[in-house]
Amino acid sequence: MYLSSSMPFYKTYPPPVNLKDVIREFQVLHIQWLPGEELPPPFISCLANTEQNIYFFPHDPIKLITADRVETQVPPVVVTGPKTKPVGLLYNKDYLMIKAAFLPTGTYRFLNVAMQQLVNSGINATKIWGNEIAQLLHVLQHNDVYDEMIEQVIKFLQKKATLHLKPAEPIDEIAIKMLDPLQEYSLEEWASMACLSLRQFERNFITRVGISPKMFIRIVRFEYAMRIKNISNNKSWAEIALECGYTDSAHILKEFKAFAEFPPSHFFLSPTSGFSELPTG
Repeated sequence: MYLSSSMPFYKTYPPPVNLKDVIREFQVLHIQWLPGEELPPPFISCLANTEQNIYFFPHDPIKLITADRVETQVPPVVVTGPKTKPVGLLYNKDYLMIKAAFLPTGTYRFLNVAMQQLVNSGINATKIWGNEIAQLLHVLQHNDVYDEMIEQVIKFLQKKATLHLKPAEPIDEIAIKMLDPLQEYSLEEWASMACLSLRQFERNFITRVGISPKMFIRIVRFEYAMRIKNISNNKSWAEIALECGYTDSAHILKEFKAFAEFPPSHFFLSPTSGFSELPTG
């Protein structure tokens, strides 16, 4: 798979202490093509996932492509929620992405917005923070030192957290624990650990995460299967299905149809966010 003749830059950064319970990590990904170099198809597949992020695109603009091939312009700073279906990204010759990757209920606690509206979608961050986020974007656009860019983003989010971060509740910790694909608790048991009835748990989970607990668990298991295949290409999908708790190969194929835009046999044939040669996207 061909990405670029210049080496892509990728680096992760841990969150500071006062953001650790809402943000998992910060990321920088930078891919450039040399002047005059022919651009290969600049398409990244993003599979269904549980991620909630703030993305900064300080350089070339990005386009989002839905499953029915509708293209829309992505704002240069956008807040996104989890995805239950695949989408694509079209980028240009200078793809710079800075990401604040939130924990499952982190975006809700940070913004105090019902997360249903962010599923398979995003909000232009200027509608939330107005001129402040525009000023931060301007700073990022005029800086070429990755560590300094991350530092500026962290300072901005620390300031906002000090003013607006909602206190943690038991369900927030439970949602983080549910990211472990090897946990085998029932929904009733998860609800009990969150000190809620099942109905309260499901309702509060949807508000905080955007999707139902059942859908969340399905996607977590799907992501786990993708990670196993990514590091163990010699394993068959039948072996992976068994390892991940699927009933059989047909079960994992059904999940592929729901959560990916290609069959399992094409897993390594296209640039896919978080897999093969792309650590993120």
